[in-house]
Amino acid sequence: MHAETLTRHVARARIAAVVDPIASNAERGGWLGDDIYVGSEPKAVLANEGIDAVVIGAPARLHTDLIVAAARSGKHIFCEKPIALTLDDARRAVDCVRECGVKLQVGFQRRFDSAYVRAKQAIARGDIGKVEMILSTTRDPAPPKPGALEAAGGIYLDTAIHDFDSVRFLSDEEVVDVFATASTLVTTDRHGAYDIDTAATVLRLSSGALATVTNSLRTAYGYEAGAEVFGSNGKIVIDGAHATGVQVYREGNVAIAYPQTFQERFGAAYRAELQDFVRCVIEDREPLVTGDDGIRAMEIALAATRSQREGCVVTV
Repeated sequence: MHAETLTRHVARARIAAVVDPIASNAERGGWLGDDIYVGSEPKAVLANEGIDAVVIGAPARLHTDLIVAAARSGKHIFCEKPIALTLDDARRAVDCVRECGVKLQVGFQRRFDSAYVRAKQAIARGDIGKVEMILSTTRDPAPPKPGALEAAGGIYLDTAIHDFDSVRFLSDEEVVDVFATASTLVTTDRHGAYDIDTAATVLRLSSGALATVTNSLRTAYGYEAGAEVFGSNGKIVIDGAHATGVQVYREGNVAIAYPQTFQERFGAAYRAELQDFVRCVIEDREPLVTGDDGIRAMEIALAATRSQREGCVVTV
């Protein structure tokens, strides 16, 4: 999807290479143009001085080493979340980016979704007064294959991390305390430590405001991602079904067709984030979603993981 976006929707960039150890995957990207290099090893691409930037969409366990290799090669970097599976690796990657003087943007596409952007602007204007509570949810149509969540760091690092970043983005606050609980209600035949599919997390923000994040790996109606921000003068609801669906409730039997995939729900946001990344490189400015943002979201996700397993409140 990123390769197609760069080819068809980002006028100021040209895709030069697609690298994947699985040849059929790389070839799919290569079909987007006759002059695209297709390979299985990143070294040749990173050594090419004619390439200015890279997009990393590999499995999460490989992100750190690829970020470091790209940074040391002088390439600007767009990397899908999370930056790593551990905070030590994430900090190593971000430190390397700083030392090498390249840009790093993390793939939290909700920050580029028109509904989230409009809600953020309304909150910043004071339309709902002081923020007191936030509700954020992500619900996937079906769980991934066995072992996939473990490889991705679990539901908090793979799925809920989008909600955690959204809470920071919408509130402009940091999370100070985390309490998480979860159940296995969908994949009842799986019994590993990472095999939880229904989760609720309560976050205390620096102002004392509270945020609740809910996640499920099964819906009967499609893919859902949305939020509600409640303030002293009203609330803002980001429709979980549509990018245009922001509702503002103040003083003074709807049927919704939900998208079936996250690509459908956030297609425009995925395009917008890469368009902005390319502009950052060309205009030499800091990305809107930095490596530090990636670390903050990881801190919350890993605190939630610990809280769920130990049954305690974890301070971030």
